[in-house]
Amino acid sequence: MSEPDPTAIAADGGADGAAATGARATPDAVRAALATVIDPEIGLDIVSLGLVYSVDVDEAGVALVEMTLTTPYCPLGPVLETQVHAAAAALPGITDVRLELVWSPPWDPYTMASEEARLELGIY
Repeated sequence: MSEPDPTAIAADGGADGAAATGARATPDAVRAALATVIDPEIGLDIVSLGLVYSVDVDEAGVALVEMTLTTPYCPLGPVLETQVHAAAAALPGITDVRLELVWSPPWDPYTMASEEARLELGIY
């Protein structure tokens, strides 16, 4: 299965025409961009790990990302937040990124990580 195109936008004209047409990135495009953010302690992307709970893009082009960390006391949380913001903000049509860290439900790699991530983590 292929990943969604991170440059995909919701209107005609392609990625190059995003600003001219007022197009906005889709939630799938934002999610694909977030798949480039690697958890530095685990070495896998945050989407495959199941850390990204929801993604939305409002009419103004604001990306709303709800995610968690592997632990509430993750020392690299601020690094991940910065990388999430940068990855989403780079998409055409994104005017702002709002990240909400949530702790419910708590992250569980056994049920939230992708099959590929579980294999990498040795969870069978």
